[in-house]
Amino acid sequence: MSRGDARMKRRRLCLTLGAVLVALAVVLLVLPMGPVGAAMPPVSRWGKYPCAQVMEGVAALSVDGVHAAIAIPTGVLNTVWTTTTAAITSPAHYRNITITGSAAAALSKVVITGTDWAGNVRVSVITGTGAATVQGQVPFKTVTSIKVGSVAAPGGATYTIGWGDYLGLYRPIAADADVTQIMTKVSADTAWTVTAAGALPAGAAVSAANGTVLPETTITAVNGYLITYNAQRW
Repeated sequence: MSRGDARMKRRRLCLTLGAVLVALAVVLLVLPMGPVGAAMPPVSRWGKYPCAQVMEGVAALSVDGVHAAIAIPTGVLNTVWTTTTAAITSPAHYRNITITGSAAAALSKVVITGTDWAGNVRVSVITGTGAATVQGQVPFKTVTSIKVGSVAAPGGATYTIGWGDYLGLYRPIAADADVTQIMTKVSADTAWTVTAAGALPAGAAVSAANGTVLPETTITAVNGYLITYNAQRW
């Protein structure tokens, strides 16, 4: 083989390898996103993953859907604890937990333990405010334990445990603005109510720190929500 033939062969090999690398780069840039809950695609050049999360049949806030009344123990504030692990019903959707006191004496802490969407252990500490419902900030897929703290004179006061209006995002976000759109659908409807990209429905709020979305002021019916957002890695 002459020197000219050898140079031509090397040149062709370099051109072939270059074409392969360009094709691979194009595939990585346009690779479609899988459904939420599936394995994540390669990270985009913007460093985030576009996600669309659909939650249908979301019921309204419940004050006792997770557990019926639990008596508040007697003792110096939050020094005696009652732990409940039986007869707990986890929310049907990934969302926050509520506590509702039966009387003014319900001022102690309630510690909720369970798991997030990925199966990691989560803990939410909620402080009672008397005869009122308090919404926790942490979303739960499952609830495994409920600890109720003491007050000096409970007088028969109790807490019921339910679920709230804040829906959990299946994947973490870095900033509130990473939620780009929330579409809603009332149970009787067949079409989604669409908001402009970047504009959330009236009353909606996002907490990147807690990984939650308040899709509207209150969830008052069996509604559906389609949430689009740019997620981080786990």
